[in-house]
Amino acid sequence: MESTRLLHGAYNVHRLVKTLVQRRKGTRVRAQIPVRITSLDPMASFTERCHTLLVNPLGCGVRFPRSLKPGMRLRIDDLPGGGSISAYVASNLPPSLGNKYWVVGIGWDAPKNLWCLAPVPADWDAHAAVPRFFPASVRFANSAMRETR
Repeated sequence: MESTRLLHGAYNVHRLVKTLVQRRKGTRVRAQIPVRITSLDPMASFTERCHTLLVNPLGCGVRFPRSLKPGMRLRIDDLPGGGSISAYVASNLPPSLGNKYWVVGIGWDAPKNLWCLAPVPADWDAHAAVPRFFPASVRFANSAMRETR
């Protein structure tokens, strides 16, 4: 019997949680950043303004009025500094009691610090460089912060 399975095909929750934690790269930081999300799926066309709840170098969690299909391709615009990126829907959490918004997990194809946050958590260091579309003043401030650590 496979070690990650218990009786009748149920998964060993403790091992699954440990695996998911190991797979996460980059501490999640609470940040309410306005963004615009546009579907790249011609069968589900929409553009919606929303706010992030959590961010890290691999994506974000956003407050959204509905569930989105996992794997759906998106474009995220109006990032800090005016940038945009192609992304995908990674997960959905249904609204909690008394709340009407879903939490939609959005992932990037490659890790990047698109949030213009400084200082960043220690495990962001490999991805802490500010993207080229940020103004020079932001790039300079981020470089100075990293040198003082």
